[in-house]
Amino acid sequence: MKFDLNSKHGAAGITTLLVIGIVVVINYIVGGLGLGNFRVDFTQDHLYTLSPGTRNIINAIKQEKPVTLRIYASSDDRVMPAPLQTYSHAVEDLLLEFQKVSDGKIIIEKLTPNPDTEDEDKAREDEIRGMQVNTEGENLYLGLAVQSLQQKEVLPFLNPQEETSLEYQVARAISKVTKTSKPVVGVMSSMPIMGSQDPMAQMQGRQGPPAWFVIDQLKMDYDVREVASTVDKIDNDITVLFVYHPAAVEESTEFAIDQFIMRGGSVIAFVDPKSWLAEAISGQAAQNPMSRGNPATINPQSNLKKLFEAWGVGYDPDKILADKSYPTQFQNKLNPTALTLPNKTLNHEDRLTKDLQSIFMLSSGAFNITPKEGLQVTTLISSSENSQMISTADADKLRTEPMRTFTPDGRNYALAVRLQGKFQTAFPNGAPLKKGSAAKLPGEGGGAQADTTAPATTAPATTTPPPAAPAKPAAAPATPPASIAAPPASIAVPAAAPAGAPAAPGAPSLPGMPPPPAAGTPSGDFLKESKPGKGAVILFADADMLYHEFYLNREPMTGMMIERASNLSLFLGAVETLSGGGDLISVRNRAATTRPFTTMDKKKSDVENQFRGEMTRLNGELTSAQEKLTNLRGSIDKKSGRVILPPQAQADIAQWQEKQVEINRQIREIKKQQRKAIDWEETKLTMLNMVAMPLVVILAGLLLALRRRSATAAK
Repeated sequence: MKFDLNSKHGAAGITTLLVIGIVVVINYIVGGLGLGNFRVDFTQDHLYTLSPGTRNIINAIKQEKPVTLRIYASSDDRVMPAPLQTYSHAVEDLLLEFQKVSDGKIIIEKLTPNPDTEDEDKAREDEIRGMQVNTEGENLYLGLAVQSLQQKEVLPFLNPQEETSLEYQVARAISKVTKTSKPVVGVMSSMPIMGSQDPMAQMQGRQGPPAWFVIDQLKMDYDVREVASTVDKIDNDITVLFVYHPAAVEESTEFAIDQFIMRGGSVIAFVDPKSWLAEAISGQAAQNPMSRGNPATINPQSNLKKLFEAWGVGYDPDKILADKSYPTQFQNKLNPTALTLPNKTLNHEDRLTKDLQSIFMLSSGAFNITPKEGLQVTTLISSSENSQMISTADADKLRTEPMRTFTPDGRNYALAVRLQGKFQTAFPNGAPLKKGSAAKLPGEGGGAQADTTAPATTAPATTTPPPAAPAKPAAAPATPPASIAAPPASIAVPAAAPAGAPAAPGAPSLPGMPPPPAAGTPSGDFLKESKPGKGAVILFADADMLYHEFYLNREPMTGMMIERASNLSLFLGAVETLSGGGDLISVRNRAATTRPFTTMDKKKSDVENQFRGEMTRLNGELTSAQEKLTNLRGSIDKKSGRVILPPQAQADIAQWQEKQVEINRQIREIKKQQRKAIDWEETKLTMLNMVAMPLVVILAGLLLALRRRSATAAK
């Protein structure tokens, strides 16, 4: 057949080829080179739009320190199942969004580590985890390496089940590799949480108590620095201040924390209405002959009264939460103040708590929030409604006897909260003077305020917590250590100066000189409010929850520490989030790209509701029939050992057996009807999905045709 270019068919063929060529070229320019490539996100949950926090982290990347994202995804169908291939494309789409926002500061390298390839060797060098898929030892890979200069973070396997946290994981990795030094975490505590370096003990060949397990874990990723409980200023290079059980804290220290937050710092604080650990440590120290002269007594109560008032946080240090829904076996007794809080009590909308299994708390208090203007409050952990606030005296009784009176308040108490936004200072008149300070006359030196940064002189506690071994925690129910004994009947608590007490007498005033300021008079420069979006505060109403014996088990074979409750994961996650600044906090959970069939689920629920009443009645009758059959017992013949039933009992058994068979038949019939109704609903939805779109297209075509015909007729 001769092809004539000048013919009608020839012209049509050339036109078709030109159109195909133009489409291929445009596709290459837009898709391959990325010129003019843009997308509009119409998805309900904005699946393909980066959160503002992620954009801030990307914008903070320096041009001279670009970030490389190496995505490793096997492509061989023999090792890579179709669902993972689909997920790998979703990962690439997300990384492309990172690259577009970065203005050239993020570079993407895609490698395909199929079996026996150079890319597989590179994946192993980058510590990407291979998953063996067959007996030949072949592995599949789906991981990400994030690198900037010499800093590198690895996501060894991108699990599709963690799709909603993928943006957070990538943003967190970028945040870590773009920092040249470890964030500094300050630790302020009245407990021996940092361990003891007592020189006298070392001279006598004794070792002080080691640091708690939580501190060892912090030191793996952060520069951990001890902050004395008497400071009047927090160092500027500290990113997160960890305040643990601030017992008998002075206002001058609260002012230091306040100004730290005003400057943009973040705080994680654990307060406690009654710390079992403080009581145990104080009791053991009092019995230690080496510390009789200066016993290390720790107030079991802790509070941040002035700060809480400024933040709108109500907290009663004399009340303890009792929750009858989540009591835990503690010291061989079921105690409603020792709580194992399951996942449903945690905030499922928050990145910090949504994936945790359970949290253990011991004699926790509770927060009552009155929101302040400019502050956003998020409740992270709540009690059940079957809870009540009780006095510390009543809580003490629960150590030896059960709870005799309980009246639930019918409300969910907040046990952990996060505050964000613009903080107002708790000290509008400036810095208070330290207790015991006296005003100085001109020319005087020294005094109580001469060295406000000197560490506290309390003797170190001698309680030795069990040695810690680093491990990757996993969650399970919590049981307390046997080593925490009941506290002594009376515990000495450091006496605080009564409110309004007169200051120490100073020197007499001289003629012509202004009178010296009274003790407690505010002075000095200070900040009155924080910058919006800078700094955050996370509060916990229990301090004992961080002691490792309450949430960890030591695995006997390996010696590894395994989490029974997710306390450590919660704390480390909080530090990690706050050390990344407010940007990591705001990185939301991405919605999954696979959407549930909510409409079909609702229809199934509606069908089940139609039959639920009849099914409940029949199941009740079936249970009653089974009980009747169980209760119809005869006597046993001693000679033969057989069961002898009277004629009436035999007739009753036969009657109830027939009734049981009939009830089972009716239940089966109802289930058949239920399945038919559900199948019909599925069929209607399927037909609607199949027919609706073609009908829309047909109707649109008919409307266009009628419009064209009307226009033609008008001419």
